[in-house]
Amino acid sequence: MEPTFPFAKFRPSAEITTLWQRGAEQRQAAMAEATQQMLDVAELKPGDHVLDIAAGTGEQSRLAARRVGPTGRVLATDISEEMLTVAAQLAEQEGLNTVQTRVMNAEWLELSENSFDAVICRYGLMILPDLQKALSEIKRVLKPGKKLAALVWSRPESNPFFHLFALSKKIREASGHLPGPFTLSDPAVFAGQLEAAGFRAVETRVLTFQLRYPSLDAFLQTSQGEQDEQQVEVMKQALKKFEGPEGLILPGKTVLGVGTK
Repeated sequence: MEPTFPFAKFRPSAEITTLWQRGAEQRQAAMAEATQQMLDVAELKPGDHVLDIAAGTGEQSRLAARRVGPTGRVLATDISEEMLTVAAQLAEQEGLNTVQTRVMNAEWLELSENSFDAVICRYGLMILPDLQKALSEIKRVLKPGKKLAALVWSRPESNPFFHLFALSKKIREASGHLPGPFTLSDPAVFAGQLEAAGFRAVETRVLTFQLRYPSLDAFLQTSQGEQDEQQVEVMKQALKKFEGPEGLILPGKTVLGVGTK
């Protein structure tokens, strides 16, 4: 999932969806450049039909909709109905009636083959239980010569905020045996998975970003959920070195991958 929520078969509750939305403003600012680069390499143009896999609350769906314009269409899919409800509401608020939402498993796309001009995915591929099945489905629904563009998290040491967040009690219990958020953090591994699925002209690149919060406490308010006191203290001790006169500035890295059908 965007980041949707970071585990594919865990359907976020209304509580988790609300928690996710608390950090929306900071997340949009931090990921703006990387998201725009994802849309750039997807080569979106007016009139295109775009599929967004693991769309979550649809931040990137709405950006894609602005690129394809009133004659285009964006289908935002996710396994979380709660997330997609928020995505639909936000698209409506912004007057983007070309954004549609549909609950759907990325490993079984109930869509016609050769029907999309681009597929995008922001922070969903790395936690899919059967990545090759999902990539095969994505390739099937893409038109010949069109592209999949996706963002995944880089290495844990490059993303201290998310590494700690992913260790929270709520997510550990929900994830079970599923792949972790850093499964595709090595650009070579990411490229290899795309090539194994039959994509050609595969490219990957590492991008940097910063998450900014007024303070460490402000960050924790967007990430705590049902973490216990010990977990919160671990996060505070690990992240306090990033807090200064300008607030909390957390470094991060992401990997952008693109492949052509």
